[in-house]
Amino acid sequence: MQNPFKFGSVVTGSDFVDRRSELEELSRELADGQHLFLLSPRRYGKTSLIFTLLDSLRSRGTLVAYLDMFRTTTPRQLLELMAHTLLRAAESRPERVLRLALDLLGRLRPQVGTNSTGEPTLSFDIGTSPRSDLAFQEEVLSLPQRLAVKRKSRLVLAFDEFQEMQRFPGGGLEKAMRSHFQRHRHVSYVFAGSKQSVLQDMATLERGPFYKFGRIISLSSIPPEEFAPFMEVRFRSGRIHASAEMLDTILAAADDVPYNVQRLCHQLWALRAGKVVRITQADIGEAIATIVDQDGPYFSGAWDRLSLHQRQVLQAIARAGGRNVFAGEFLAAHRLGSHSSVQTSLRKLLKEQIIFKTNGEYRIADAFFREWIGGRSP
Repeated sequence: MQNPFKFGSVVTGSDFVDRRSELEELSRELADGQHLFLLSPRRYGKTSLIFTLLDSLRSRGTLVAYLDMFRTTTPRQLLELMAHTLLRAAESRPERVLRLALDLLGRLRPQVGTNSTGEPTLSFDIGTSPRSDLAFQEEVLSLPQRLAVKRKSRLVLAFDEFQEMQRFPGGGLEKAMRSHFQRHRHVSYVFAGSKQSVLQDMATLERGPFYKFGRIISLSSIPPEEFAPFMEVRFRSGRIHASAEMLDTILAAADDVPYNVQRLCHQLWALRAGKVVRITQADIGEAIATIVDQDGPYFSGAWDRLSLHQRQVLQAIARAGGRNVFAGEFLAAHRLGSHSSVQTSLRKLLKEQIIFKTNGEYRIADAFFREWIGGRSP
């Protein structure tokens, strides 16, 4: 039987852990025409949540589109991907994509072909001069509203890892997007990202183009009362019994982080599936040790890129937790030096997303990296 615990890729349908309250809230806000900034730590299942949300909206007749900012490295690439994504959201057959492109983007002289898998590809024949680039930008940024009006449907357009906009020089495209998007009455936008501080600054700093453009929603860990039944049912399908106590132990060991929980459960299944067994504390310890060993080369690479003081700070957090990192006793016990030195290391570790801060506590983002670090501590 196939391992029912999935990690490392987008999951939907029965593989998606039911975030009922988040899905209801997001769906309601978008249906009401609200724009949203979705902030999420890494490994919290943000992209899977977006895909599930869009699937749900699509089933109700809403036009939806998803755009991954990691796929773009220049403003022109982003605009091309945006045009292609929007048109493909409305049509799938090449001849219909072309007909729609000629109708809505005729000035850009669109051309449609097919790739090796038969999927439509879209290109534009407008030149590369600054004037052509500006015309291209204006046409594509107007496309969401025009498409929604033509299809007589609300459009929800989700930008994943939207903070990558900050990498584009000059900020001109970001300003142009705000200028256009604020006039799109039939479009709801989702701006999601895992670099929470950067995305939050984009939404809250007065100097930013997207200042107060939408509501900010922070994604938290999945409540144990939702995650535990999901885990229990899947273990049972492999004749594995997991008591409520052991399910709580798994969640605690994985810091309630969806990726970590799925990874640990996946390994437990691999160790025990097909046997009539009860999961024990020893089983969980063995599964964690296996994962730490599997990921050792990645952890070693990450460790090598850190300064000595950053390593000290991580070791201190792994041993004693990260709630009172600036307290005199904490600094002295772990020989971390001055308050300013710790602050500098924490800032760098936050930027690299090795740690995150929640409810006043600094936590190592990867529970298994924490275990690896703990194994290196004297």
